[in-house]
Amino acid sequence: MKIKPLVPDFIKPEYKRELSAGMDIYLQSDVTLVVGADNVVKLGFAAEVPEGYVALLLPRSSSGMKGINLRNTVGVIDADYRGEWIAHIVVDQNQDNALLDELRFKKGDRLLQCIITPFKREDIELTETLSMTGRGDGGFGSTGQ
Repeated sequence: MKIKPLVPDFIKPEYKRELSAGMDIYLQSDVTLVVGADNVVKLGFAAEVPEGYVALLLPRSSSGMKGINLRNTVGVIDADYRGEWIAHIVVDQNQDNALLDELRFKKGDRLLQCIITPFKREDIELTETLSMTGRGDGGFGSTGQ
């Protein structure tokens, strides 16, 4: 994937292990996240996601343990987007940061990861009936606890 740095001294994303699915995204500057607020964090690069693929931006598991989430749950970066990657990060109050107003991070810290995955587009067909399955229309919790 082609990446265009937009800041000086850019730290490029990288896969930390041979079998890692997610590439770690480094903060390009010091960042202060306000607990409970929508924190807009510019990631300092634009990229060219290959055609037929989508980039999924997610919190790293260690970030999630600190209450760090994306405002929109997962960032979807389409192959035709060429602007700067930006994350809307919210810090939920949890037992580790319940008394904090903000969390501070340094340039080079890793809060987010990106997974590049293929996708398939389908033709949309309107219908009055759907095929039957064992699950049927069973929703949340219908497959057991």
